Amino acid sequence: MHSETSELREHSLGSDMAEIRILDEMARWRTRKVQYLAGAWTQLERVIPKFELSDFHDGPNEPANPFLRSVVRLPINKAERRIPVGVVSNNYMLVQHAEVGNRCLSGMAKAGVDLSQVRCEMGLSELGEWMHLRLRFPDGYCFQPKDNHKLDLRVEAFNSVDRSSRLIVLLSWLRLVCLNKMVVRESLVEVRDLHNSTLDLSKIEEAVGEGTRKAKEDKARLTVWGNREVHSEELREWADDIVADLWGKNAACRVFHICASSYDVEPEPFSKGRPSEKAAQRLDPVPGAASPAINLYDVCQALSWVATKRNNPEERIDRQAQIPDLIKKLNSRRAAASRHPFPA
Repeated sequence: MHSETSELREHSLGSDMAEIRILDEMARWRTRKVQYLAGAWTQLERVIPKFELSDFHDGPNEPANPFLRSVVRLPINKAERRIPVGVVSNNYMLVQHAEVGNRCLSGMAKAGVDLSQVRCEMGLSELGEWMHLRLRFPDGYCFQPKDNHKLDLRVEAFNSVDRSSRLIVLLSWLRLVCLNKMVVRESLVEVRDLHNSTLDLSKIEEAVGEGTRKAKEDKARLTVWGNREVHSEELREWADDIVADLWGKNAACRVFHICASSYDVEPEPFSKGRPSEKAAQRLDPVPGAASPAINLYDVCQALSWVATKRNNPEERIDRQAQIPDLIKKLNSRRAAASRHPFPA
């Protein structure tokens, strides 16, 4: 790291780096680099910057804008200085990253989770104005499917202090063999609020606690998906119609090929035809993918792989949250074909 902001970030970490791991994972938020760290929450919390709202003006003796305010990053140590990171309206409610994390952990604790066994990972943008927090539940909450590729349950929180993104908290399942993430409808406890005077942060604790208690329903649904067979022609029609309408033809093409062969593909830019017919270059096999997909759970993993590969975090969240509905629509086709309606 050689930029001024990156050097500032390393100064902020200081001696805490002895107990914090810098992960190889890199991402971008609004074109800015995001660095991921892992460690105990008590240590991660110490390197999270704090922010305050300040007058928005052109200089110390100049009049302040009556309609806008500045969001200012506060120094973490003596080497830093105050840095403005955004401009917001007067009714904007500033939510500190650390408070979001503490609310999530409080919700887990109230649901009976042993916080000493919770593993924490956190991504921060270069000036810390955007945070992605991941709290992994203890092993007792994991799901072991038929393919023996374990799924871990996680709380994820996304927060920005500059009005550019909503506060989002949700529960998701992480498939360790390929780092796919998916959301199962029964535990999709999601807080998506704008930062304004109506924001009630207690909803975070309530949502996390309720989602934790519903994790058993998630496992039951995943088991049903693993027992529900699908056939190649149904997959083809579903990818060409349903997936293409929601995610576009290129994504539908990739999902179809992963289901058919376990290989991801790169569709040729100007290739015509339905998604399943598009010319495409074969890429590497998807880790843990079934070849071919024979049940709804296998199809879910193909969808999760394509959704998780989105570079934009907000687009990635939206697509992952759409997976249960796509599975439901495929299941409805299966039910119609068999003339025996059954729940997904």
